[in-house]
Amino acid sequence: MPMSPARLSQLLLKTQFVIWVIYGVLAGMGHWPVGVAFGLLASVCLLALQTSRGIKLKLLDWTLLGYFILAAIATFVVRSTTFPKYSSVIIWVLYAGVSWGSILFGAPFTVQYARESAPPEHWHSPGFIRGNQVMSVVWSIAFTVNIVLVTVALNPRDHPLLSGVGAPILSMVAASIFTARYTKIIRARAQ
Repeated sequence: MPMSPARLSQLLLKTQFVIWVIYGVLAGMGHWPVGVAFGLLASVCLLALQTSRGIKLKLLDWTLLGYFILAAIATFVVRSTTFPKYSSVIIWVLYAGVSWGSILFGAPFTVQYARESAPPEHWHSPGFIRGNQVMSVVWSIAFTVNIVLVTVALNPRDHPLLSGVGAPILSMVAASIFTARYTKIIRARAQ
């Protein structure tokens, strides 16, 4: 039995998370170039897999690839020694910029995921649109908070592991929990 588009989309999002974790571990262990090369290769393979299966690429897919292209240019072309220090800030700035931009342009990024599990007749309903605006704002706030957290982590006296890794993960978990619960509320209201 083939996997539903919504289920496959969730699996692909989890794969992106795994790519970030492996990249973070490699970079954290001092293997910056290896981490960047892995991230670039893994993100290209992931997007190629999606495309080969006819899955429409989403803003967050492009954000993942965009970061690793920037990191590869900074690492292998420019040979920047400062990019690694500010890489976490750059990651969250990209995600916050993309998510806030999607809201400002009237196309909240969560719509791309919601359409995979919602019937097409709901896509233009006020509840569907409003629900995705709210969820996109919540994610945008979480991404923005993470910019602050990882910026604080740049100071080694401010518990960089906690503020630079632990707290951002918690904000992503909180946004995920909110999204799951709010989606159930929206679906219940639609019925």
